[in-house]
Amino acid sequence: MSFENLTLETDERGIATLTLNRPEKLNAYSRELEDEMRAATAQAGVDTGIKALVVTGAGRAFSAGGDVSTMVPGGGWDIGRQGRYDRFSGLHEVAINLQTMPKPTIAMINGVAVGAGCNLALACDIRIASAKAKFGLAFVNVGLGDDMGGAWFLPRLVGLGKALELYLSGDIIDAAEALRIGMVNSVVEADELQTTTFDLAARLAAGPASAHGLIKEMIYGGLNQTLPQLLDFEAERQAGEMAHADHAEGVAAFLEKREANFAR
Repeated sequence: MSFENLTLETDERGIATLTLNRPEKLNAYSRELEDEMRAATAQAGVDTGIKALVVTGAGRAFSAGGDVSTMVPGGGWDIGRQGRYDRFSGLHEVAINLQTMPKPTIAMINGVAVGAGCNLALACDIRIASAKAKFGLAFVNVGLGDDMGGAWFLPRLVGLGKALELYLSGDIIDAAEALRIGMVNSVVEADELQTTTFDLAARLAAGPASAHGLIKEMIYGGLNQTLPQLLDFEAERQAGEMAHADHAEGVAAFLEKREANFAR
């Protein structure tokens, strides 16, 4: 599948890189980009050759989110309430695809990540940011609330009070503050961002794919379950997972004091 507004490339290690490619617009979303993001994340989710997914932006931005220049009369949103709902619903599939795909996803945040661009990063499992990155949930500045699931992801990362502060104020924060409050996992110098991100992606891609999928199910599923429900789910799935070849290989590697060679 080919794309015009993003690229999706997979290397020999099984690391796929999804790059939003509208640098002249700071990778702001267009209708076409939204459609391609949905298709690309769906493709990455089912492609068994992909073991880890890195999401980033071309140029100096991760993503500026919605293209505000199109939100004027005649700019592309004059499609009625149902049409706007359908467009948001299509974009929201991207967040679902990222969360539910049975493989690790890493946001490599190279620059500004605001609005739905910030939410794209929040929808990934792990976030590594350049020291030059900036973040904001600035929907309030254009009289809007939220989209793409940030109101679900952010409170779970930074707590209710801080999430409300960021949304209600529309403040832009730097990478150091994002790290301090738990919005990102790590911050590195700009010239180290790619190496750091892909070193982690390679480590994850070499891991047990089946277990990665199970871990994501348990962690995300547990956010909406009682403890007894999660414990039962864990018992049921672990019982099956112990019959998987990756488990046998992991045990053998541990006992033989060598690196595991999980199935590809």
